[in-house]
Amino acid sequence: MTQLIVSLDIDDIEKVFYILDQTQDIVDFYKVGTIPFLSFGYRIIDILKERGKKVFFDLKFFDIPNTVRKSTKKIVEMGVDFFTIHLLSGKEVIKAAIEEKGKAKIIGVTLLTSIEKNDIEEIGMGEDVEGMIVRLTQLGVRYGIDGIVCSAKDLPFLRKKFPSIIMVCPGIRLGEVKDDQKRIATPSYASKNGADFIVVGRPVYESENPRQVVKSILKEVESEKGMG
Repeated sequence: MTQLIVSLDIDDIEKVFYILDQTQDIVDFYKVGTIPFLSFGYRIIDILKERGKKVFFDLKFFDIPNTVRKSTKKIVEMGVDFFTIHLLSGKEVIKAAIEEKGKAKIIGVTLLTSIEKNDIEEIGMGEDVEGMIVRLTQLGVRYGIDGIVCSAKDLPFLRKKFPSIIMVCPGIRLGEVKDDQKRIATPSYASKNGADFIVVGRPVYESENPRQVVKSILKEVESEKGMG
C-alpha cells in the first residue's frame, strides 16, 4: 500500500510543531529538506526521532565521492531512514554512499518533478526525458540503490522496468494547481500506478486544517487500494 510522507519545508519552528501536533498520530514519515535543515539544523531530526517518526532526509547529495561518503556517514549517525543522492553524479558517488549507508535506504534522484522536456532541451541534455530517467535508474540499481524519486507520471513505464525498487513520488496535488511543480499527479493516480510513497508538502502545511488534508489523502489512497 502507498504510504504518505509529509514534507516539512517550513522555516517557522512553531509551525513545524503545529503540523506535527496535528498529524503525528496518523503520519509515520516526514521529509526534511534544505529549508528546515538550514533553518533548524540537527534539531529537526532530533524532534522527529523523539516523537518516534521516520525521516526522509532530502538534500539530494551531488558532489565528489569523498564528500558524499563523509556526508552519508554523518546523516546515518543522525538516524535518518531514507536519504537522497543525485544519480547524475555517477557510479563512484553511488558506490561511496553505499559504503556508508548502514541501515538507511538510498533513494536516487533522476529528474526533478519541476523539470520537463523543454528544460532538458534548453540545457543541452537531449529531448528523451523517459530514456534519461530509465538510464539513470538503471545506473543506480546496478550499483545498489534502494529506490528512486520519480514523478507519478513516470510510474507506468518505470514499474514495468523496475518492479521491485522503492518508488517515492513528490509533486502530489489534490487538484489542479499552478506552481513550480510541472509533472504533478493526485494521490489516487500515484497509488494506482505503483507508488510506494507519496510526498505531500504544500497542500498540508499551507492548509488551515492540515489534519483534514492528511486524512483526505489517506482516504483517497485507501479507496484506491480497495478498488484494486
